[in-house]
Amino acid sequence: MQTKLDELMPRFDVRARYEARVEASPERTRSALRETDFSQMPLTRLLMGLRTLGCRPKVPVSLTPEERLRAAGFVPIPSDSEEETLMGVVGRFWRPDSGVVHGLTAEEIVAFEKPGYAKALWNFTVTPEPSGGTRLATETRVLALGNSARRRFRAYWFVVGPFSGLIRKEMLREVKRRAEASR
Repeated sequence: MQTKLDELMPRFDVRARYEARVEASPERTRSALRETDFSQMPLTRLLMGLRTLGCRPKVPVSLTPEERLRAAGFVPIPSDSEEETLMGVVGRFWRPDSGVVHGLTAEEIVAFEKPGYAKALWNFTVTPEPSGGTRLATETRVLALGNSARRRFRAYWFVVGPFSGLIRKEMLREVKRRAEASR
């Protein structure tokens, strides 16, 4: 399946993809995806706390999951398909505070090319399985802008990459659990 992610970031320095089969309809899976607050998952909270060493600003729990993602710098990017949810963020991810650039629009993230930064696009796809159920997948792509940023990002990813994978897997498990619980 061709995605908006493929169109917007055909070249990248890092690509990580994970998927799960969900025994629920695509509609129910999409609903569970929208309702899940990833920042409240135990492993994610622990790993992000360690990763930022307390340097990341606290986001109020009273916000909706989408508002919490926005507060962290993730901006929804139109995908032209109900099967794909796409977000983007720009920063200096190798810094303890992530160096996230706040206030960018979706268009500005897609067009961002300033050396010394990296931009990440992250999607979820929800597709029906021919035999019933749903295939839920998430993919993250990161493009470091400039040689210095690329060197720093590669060193950062060498350490953080495996833990990022654990977070993505926890996200898929939680969405699957919610979608299947409401069948």
